[in-house]
Amino acid sequence: MGKKYVVPLKDAVTGVLHGKAGTFRVLIDEEISGAKHFSLLINTMNAGVKGSEHKHADNEHCWYILSGTGTMYIEGKSYRIEPQMAVFAPANKMHKIDVDPDEDLTYVLIYAPPGPEQQLKEKGARAFDEK
Repeated sequence: MGKKYVVPLKDAVTGVLHGKAGTFRVLIDEEISGAKHFSLLINTMNAGVKGSEHKHADNEHCWYILSGTGTMYIEGKSYRIEPQMAVFAPANKMHKIDVDPDEDLTYVLIYAPPGPEQQLKEKGARAFDEK
């Protein structure tokens, strides 16, 4: 099967976010589209979810908030997040998201280089559990 350059959301590789916090949807990665330097996801975290703090040693990533509100924590500092905001987490920095209780939080997520999306595809809800 050839690589997809256009991927409708309905065709995304979908599963349960780590910690059963919501849903991940991988739209572009090397396997799907041949992208070697980044991956692109649309994720939704459930209303009221308190994320687990974690880091990705080799991956920068950014979020673009589509809907919902919450608090992003990066290296212990809190940032209020809402639609039409972008957030950047450098590689190897502890981070987590807490979602406000009134609405799910949906966002575009880009990993560069790619990698964590493979953990999600392989392990789903247990993707970033400690070894």
